[in-house]
Amino acid sequence: MASGIILVSAAAPATAPKPQPQMDDPGGAALALFILVLLVGGWFALRTFVRGLRARKARAAVGESFVHFALEALVNAAKLDGRINDEERSAVARALEELAPGSEAAKVESAFARARLNKDELVAYLAARSRTFSREQKVALLKALMTVFVADGTFDETEHHALVDYTSAIGFDRQSAPEMLRDIARGFQRGSIT
Repeated sequence: MASGIILVSAAAPATAPKPQPQMDDPGGAALALFILVLLVGGWFALRTFVRGLRARKARAAVGESFVHFALEALVNAAKLDGRINDEERSAVARALEELAPGSEAAKVESAFARARLNKDELVAYLAARSRTFSREQKVALLKALMTVFVADGTFDETEHHALVDYTSAIGFDRQSAPEMLRDIARGFQRGSIT
């Protein structure tokens, strides 16, 4: 009986369809490439539009003032890790005093109470307005941000990414930015930046 099964299965006709060679459709490839280009262009346009909206929101909140922007960015830096402690509040006050001598401590407390911009909005504003700020202001802002980021004794991944985003938005090229950040970090290690 077992041999009958083998014979029956061996006797089955082999009528499997032969694979047909695929024809290349140059029109389909061109259409796919066109659609891909449209999607990428649309994505860039949407990203630019959203960045513009964020920058406008930040501009409405801080105006044209570098000091108001810096205060908002420093407060956001303190809040970035989800907790605010006294060291961070003090670091924001000291950094603001260095950026704008004569600033009142009450300004810092009210900034913490009314802070309403997120990092993406601040970075978009900085990217849009970076040409209006001097190199000294930009470097001072990065030093101030670093001071606030490390004030609580930690420098976590979120803070690192934020510092990279601010550095990129300022407009420092990728080759000089890491060296500049290393110089700032060395200043912290030597104690020349507090």
